Amino acid sequence: MKDNKKLIGTVLFCHFLASFTALGMPLFLPKIMADLINSESNYLIGWYYILPTICMAFAASWWGVFADRYGRRLSLLRAQAGLAVGFLIAGFANNLTLFTLGLLIQGVCGGTYAASNAYLATQVNRERLPTVLNWTQFSARLSLLVAPIIFGLLITSDNPRQLYCYLAILPLFAAILVYHLPKDELQSSIKRQKQSGLKSAPLSFLQILLIQFLFSFSMVVSFPYFLPFAEQLGIIETSIIGFYFSLPHLVYLIITSCGLIKIETSSAVSVCLYGLLALIIAALIQMQINTSLWLWLARLTMGLGITLTFISLHQCFAALKNADNAGLIFGRFDSAGKWAGVTAGLCSGFLVKLAGLNAPFLLSAIAAVIAIGVIYFPQPRYLTNEEDS
Repeated sequence: MKDNKKLIGTVLFCHFLASFTALGMPLFLPKIMADLINSESNYLIGWYYILPTICMAFAASWWGVFADRYGRRLSLLRAQAGLAVGFLIAGFANNLTLFTLGLLIQGVCGGTYAASNAYLATQVNRERLPTVLNWTQFSARLSLLVAPIIFGLLITSDNPRQLYCYLAILPLFAAILVYHLPKDELQSSIKRQKQSGLKSAPLSFLQILLIQFLFSFSMVVSFPYFLPFAEQLGIIETSIIGFYFSLPHLVYLIITSCGLIKIETSSAVSVCLYGLLALIIAALIQMQINTSLWLWLARLTMGLGITLTFISLHQCFAALKNADNAGLIFGRFDSAGKWAGVTAGLCSGFLVKLAGLNAPFLLSAIAAVIAIGVIYFPQPRYLTNEEDS
């Protein structure tokens, strides 16, 4: 199958629009929910932070099966439309119940990352898949870079939820673009390739999923309370807080766009190890500081760790790629990350209440250490249960 640069560019652009809306707003939940909950219920912020994520975690594998059966383009269209509807409801919400409903719909009907990758997996050559996965992640990191800064400037103190309504236009526009993309081949018309790339994979599928879970947990566990953590360090301006929050993602963008790191499948495990070590160092720095003086160093180190780990996991994952059940495979991969986000949000809420705003960084370091352990305890090599049948 010949690669289509225009098609890839369109999918990546649409994924950016969805990521821009979905990934930028959670940082400001403390401000968005200020008039919906009282000060004694601030612990709920962590729960609402992961509410869409837990819905996506439950639905991801099912939507993967849906994509393989009815078409990956249709599933991608569904994800964009679901995100728009969820944002509209959240934007018009004037009570906690309606706001909750908007986040639930955003989560259950969302999942543009897995849907985009599943569609692209049927449109690009297998050798190019790791690069395409890096660029899909690039669009997500770009969103995390620019969205918090822009939203920090645009969000109002009078009605911060109103911004949801304006942002709903972006996934609606993306859905229109997706509708005009060519349909992908369904499972019945694709020749099965059970053993495609399986022998060259340096890690088993189970190892990849476990590392994805632990890595995502390590990265996300400090997200829900980063705004009050930064304020505790003496940073007052929300735009500056947004910049520090986005700094690790800027590192990913620079390294990826400039092609500064290119790895082969054979070296992916070593690169993953270096990435996890960088995450540990970054987490320990942030756990110890009580001023903003060294925050920039910690965030840059975190960005290097995120970059190395993502690139290595994509290289390993692409070796397991199988086009005819791409929806299910990418759904499970994305689901592992979503469950990590769910667990991280729950843990951060409890941990902050018990031990303060620095505590999630210790948990971040522990998760990265466990991920390193997964690398050195090989698991049976298999891809999916469906492929064993």
